[in-house]
Amino acid sequence: MKFLEKVIALLGNSVFEDVGDLIDRFVTTGAKKQEMKTELLELQHRHEVEAVKLSLEAEQEFNQRIKDLEGTSKDLRQSGWLGKVVLFMRGAQRPLWGYFVAYMDYKVFAGNWSLKGNEKLESAFWIINFLVLGFLFGERAVKNVAPLVSEMMSKKK
Repeated sequence: MKFLEKVIALLGNSVFEDVGDLIDRFVTTGAKKQEMKTELLELQHRHEVEAVKLSLEAEQEFNQRIKDLEGTSKDLRQSGWLGKVVLFMRGAQRPLWGYFVAYMDYKVFAGNWSLKGNEKLESAFWIINFLVLGFLFGERAVKNVAPLVSEMMSKKK
């Protein structure tokens, strides 16, 4: 949706700027220029509002399609005990992964579990950490921590 907004804004703004230049070039009186530029700004504003509306409608259609295809939590509640189990598992997933990784990190960093000498195990450890970190805290958290881990890994070698 953001891409569509950028394209519309880019095309819309350049067209309006070109028309503004034409007004300056061919209209001679100051009052007429100001009136035409005001109308042009109103037209540009209406165009931008319409673009935002279209973007919002597209986003709503996408969300509705996801609901139609995947269902909602209301649908799961109506499925009896199995639906309640699925809802619980969906809700418990983040905390379970978070606590699992916290426990794993504690064991490794406390020295109870050794990763030395097993490159595959060490790689898996870091991959799991980054996947869960990204899942729990988002891409920005991973980007902020990645240089630190990279530096730490280069010092080890």
